[in-house]
Amino acid sequence: MYAPERHQQILDTARVHGRVDVAGLARDLAVTPETVRRDLTALERRGVLRRVHGGAIPVERLGIEPGVSDRESHSAGQKERIARAALDELPDGGSIILDAGTTTVRLAEMLPHDRELTVVTHSIPVAGILISRPNITLHLLGGIVRGRTLAAVGDWTRAQIAD
Repeated sequence: MYAPERHQQILDTARVHGRVDVAGLARDLAVTPETVRRDLTALERRGVLRRVHGGAIPVERLGIEPGVSDRESHSAGQKERIARAALDELPDGGSIILDAGTTTVRLAEMLPHDRELTVVTHSIPVAGILISRPNITLHLLGGIVRGRTLAAVGDWTRAQIAD
């Protein structure tokens, strides 16, 4: 079985049973525990599992990461102030990387219309705001898009950031 197939099977099992353990996966998948640990690390980097001692739990079960729509109105005043403070740090005609999140969406909305900027992001909402702005050169990073965050994640995304 190839790694992507194992990853999908591990994720499916975690979602069905609410958790997975290294020893059980190694036995069921006929691979070494070290292979399972690497697979769990890869899935955690994709943001779909959270590693715990001896195994992993699907992030949906943890309930610790609310969706974008749930976060938009929470602490709105603070997000507005943070975005305004970030505006003071913008380069004049330079490049910025905007992470995913509701605060960075606010910053994207506030970016000046009279300055040429290059913006790199993995956030679909940020890209949606900036795509039609003639003064913005937009670079949208690819990867696996997480529905909960509306952002690309995973190895492709990290490789593009590294480049």
